[in-house]
Amino acid sequence: MPGDPRDAIALGPPSVLSAWAFDLLRDACDLVPERAAIQIIDRQDKLEPGGDRGPLIYLSHYPSASLLAECGNKRAPILLCLDDPVESVRCLREAASVSVVEALRQQTAAAASYAELSSHPRLLILHRHVAARASEVIDVVLKHFRIELTSAQREALHTKRLGPKGKEADLESSLKACAPGYAAPGEAETRFSAKEVAMIGGVLAPLLEMSFRADAGPIVWPIEAFLSGDRPDTPATLVAELTGAARILYYGPYFYLPAGSWRARMMVGFSEGAKRTPFSVEVFAGQSLLAIATMVPEDRGVYHATFEFAHEDAAKAVEVRVRSDRGAIEGQIALGNVEFTREAIPEAEGVRTPEGRAMQNRVKRLGGR
Repeated sequence: MPGDPRDAIALGPPSVLSAWAFDLLRDACDLVPERAAIQIIDRQDKLEPGGDRGPLIYLSHYPSASLLAECGNKRAPILLCLDDPVESVRCLREAASVSVVEALRQQTAAAASYAELSSHPRLLILHRHVAARASEVIDVVLKHFRIELTSAQREALHTKRLGPKGKEADLESSLKACAPGYAAPGEAETRFSAKEVAMIGGVLAPLLEMSFRADAGPIVWPIEAFLSGDRPDTPATLVAELTGAARILYYGPYFYLPAGSWRARMMVGFSEGAKRTPFSVEVFAGQSLLAIATMVPEDRGVYHATFEFAHEDAAKAVEVRVRSDRGAIEGQIALGNVEFTREAIPEAEGVRTPEGRAMQNRVKRLGGR
């Protein structure tokens, strides 16, 4: 059911900034319960039908199809909270006690739908490093959501949300005083390895940027995010041995991508023993096969293979499988990374997913003996 025309929506991946903004809206609604109320929406939830209920502010880290449909109506004002990518992963990893890759996966699940908001006429984006006082941020958010407070109510809200610096507080000071799980700017990077920081930057940063930049990207999935076909559920190594039967060599990482038309570019290396061994690359979204590309290296060296696919549902995790299609007695393959570039699709055409369509790959050789 469509929401009330007076409803509003606040989105943001799990982060210190989202927690602060969502708590701000809860506190504001508590001051005017007769005119505004909060409803939490998770990925499987449906919006309540209309009727006598008053306008709602929907809060969601993982927006459901029902909520995204309401966003697509472009009637409700939307607040989108975008924290620093590394800090967002740090916050979620520590709060949920999960691995870096799992925290990153959950962040992509939250952010994959944001690209569709970029043209929304009533979108307000709140960045972590906004150059404004916290009181100004609060006032802008209230105005965007049409929450009118008396002077006394506004003062009470400022007192609760600004922290000890009061109206002189910048946003960072308010986050430190009021947001759970806070860490100072730059501290998150000290809690990851250099490769983990690079992985977060390549996977999540362009995904967030797609909500406000048409030229964002590419998204890069490094080998560190993939799993080994020979040791299921174990992180893959750069080099995989081909000796043995035909099989899956790399798979994963089950990250999320926005819906649209995509060009994938893979860096793959082959040893002398891998010459003329057929390989295939499959792309899945959930159980749906989006594309198949094949390659047969004629010599050892490092290659770039490119292929295209259409992805219809941002709520489905994307898996890439690299497999050998014939048994081998020797040889190695090395997977460097997979790079995704989203291509513009005319709005009238929409997105069509070619179920099981085979894609002819184009392979460019970059090195040799």
